[in-house]
Formats: sequence, C-alpha cells, structure tokens
Amino acid sequence: MSTAKLTPKRIAWRAGLSVLTLIVVVLLAALGAGAVAFRGPSQSLGDLLTVSMLETSALKFVPRIYYSQAEVDAIIARNEVTETDEETDTSMIVIAPPDSGEAEVPVATAPALSTENLVSSEDGIDIYEVHGATYNGWMMIVQDPSRVSVGVCRENFNSQPGMRLREIAERYDAVAAINGGGFSDGGGVGNGGKPLGLVISNGQVLNKARVNSDHAVVAGFNQDNVLIVGKLTSEQAVERGIRDALAFGPALVVNGEAAEVKGSSSGLNPRTAIGQRADGAVLLLVIDGRQASSLGATYADMITVLLEYGAINAVNMDGGSSSLMYYKGEYLNKGVILTGDRDIPDGFVVR
Repeated sequence: MSTAKLTPKRIAWRAGLSVLTLIVVVLLAALGAGAVAFRGPSQSLGDLLTVSMLETSALKFVPRIYYSQAEVDAIIARNEVTETDEETDTSMIVIAPPDSGEAEVPVATAPALSTENLVSSEDGIDIYEVHGATYNGWMMIVQDPSRVSVGVCRENFNSQPGMRLREIAERYDAVAAINGGGFSDGGGVGNGGKPLGLVISNGQVLNKARVNSDHAVVAGFNQDNVLIVGKLTSEQAVERGIRDALAFGPALVVNGEAAEVKGSSSGLNPRTAIGQRADGAVLLLVIDGRQASSLGATYADMITVLLEYGAINAVNMDGGSSSLMYYKGEYLNKGVILTGDRDIPDGFVVR
C-alpha cells in the first residue's frame, strides 16, 4: 500500500483542520454548558446570567441565543426595581452650619460606623472598604456636601471624545471623584463625549433631560446642598434651584425607604451610586465587578450597603466599565478594562 507524501502544504492543511475541529468542539461545549446554565433546572441562575449580560456592551446577544425575545422580556419583568413616586423630603436632611457645632438631626441620623474597614480618614473624607458575598468595593463619605459638585469634560458637549475620570478631577482641582451619568455608547465603542441625561454644573444646564428615557432619574444638589432624587425635567430642576446634577437611575433610596427589588434586579455588575445621610454627608459608592475576586453587586446589594452607611436618598449611576473611584491621584478600585479607564463626559467631583 502506498502512502501519500506529507508535503508542507498537506501538513499545513491538516494542522488547520485540527485547529478548526478544536474550535468547533470548544464552541459546541460552550454552547452546551450555556444551555445548562440558561435553560437548566435553576431558573434563578438563568435569570441572573441574563440580566447581568444585558447590562454589558459586548455580551448582550448571549441570552438571545437561548431565549426568545418574549422570554427575555419576561425575565426582565420578574427581575426589576420598582421605584417610588415619592418626592424628596428635604426636611429630613439637616446640615450643621459652618463653625456652629453639631446641629440637631432627625431620628434617622448617621449610624455609628465600625472602624474595622476604615482605610483613610483625613480632610473631612472617610474611606471604607466594603465587602459582600459576590463583591468588593469602596465607600467614600464626604462630610461637607458643599464640596461635591459636577465636573464635565467640557462645557459644550459635541462630537469630541470625553475625558478620563482622573482628567476631569484634575480639571477641577478635585481631590476625589466618581463617574457620573450615562453617555452614548453604541456597540460599546462610544467616545464618551455625549451625555444622555440631564447635566447641570455650577447652576448651568449643559445637557437637557430626556423625558421618559432610561436615564431620567436625577441626582442633584440644590443651593442648600441637599441631594434631590427623582425624575425631573430641565425646567423643573432649574425651578428647584439645582446647582449640580447628573442623571441615570434607578433611585435606590428615597426618604429613607428602599426601592422594591424583584429577583436579581439587573444582575451582578460593577456599580456606582451617590447618596446622602441625614446630617448631609455625601456617600459615594463604587463596586468592582466582572472579576474573579469581585463578580459584582445587584441593586439589592447596593441598597443594603447604602442603608448600612445611613443613606436617606441615593441614586444608581452609570456602571460597568465606567465605574471608578478616584482619590488623590489614583484609582481606588480596579475597574474592568485592562487597557485603562474609559473616556466619559462627566462625574461627581470633590473639591
């Protein structure tokens, strides 16, 4: 029996066929594993994976491999946050005037916090590490709310790219900052220069609110440095004397009451939130996610942490690869993108 000579061309063809076969086997195995995870005996696991991936830019398509659009819609419906229509009660926030000593505060006063996870306390800023079953993160408490304002990449938003959070902080000579509202990010490749919700900085409306949009919940400080939470148009925000505001959502805590959370809400993901205690101190929370050491947090997790630290009002801000906390020249959290932080249009800065 004759044997065909193994020419370089034939060897390359066989090698390529072997690689292709391996890729097909791996893909089939991945699809099979996915089918078990998404459509297996645990509905809650399928729901969790679905709502988590729907919040990403690159993996939104995966759940639709295993579910019809009607099934995806049903999963979203049973894993959602029901926000309150209650107006922010500004009387629940009592801020001590400068140099007047402690003011009398409501019953829902700031909690006595353990120093076990306190990593820094200086210049009126306390920083804590926060941990949960699926997440690690940072809580920054700014004692003086007048120090917190909105920083932007530029006053006239256009087609130009945004800035990295550290650059926005440096632009305002800020000691600290977190990312803020949502921005146009088609396919996950947006340049971060076009915000999607209300932007007010130093009393100027730089981007108008999009009524009934996904980014309609406003987190804005009025002239008394009280955080106002709710769905506001640009005109309503101006009427209320809002000095600095950004929008995203959902509202997590309003007047000390937590939003109703069903199921896994929007799954495990990196998160950013801003809140305020009864004494006026501002809570800045950032959670890492999509990492082996920190899968991420649900909205219920965020609410738990915010209430633990005394939040009377709090709003979820843009998350995912945008979630970052900057402090004194460096980022405290790890972030998602290996190549560095993203360009964004705005954030909350601490002077």
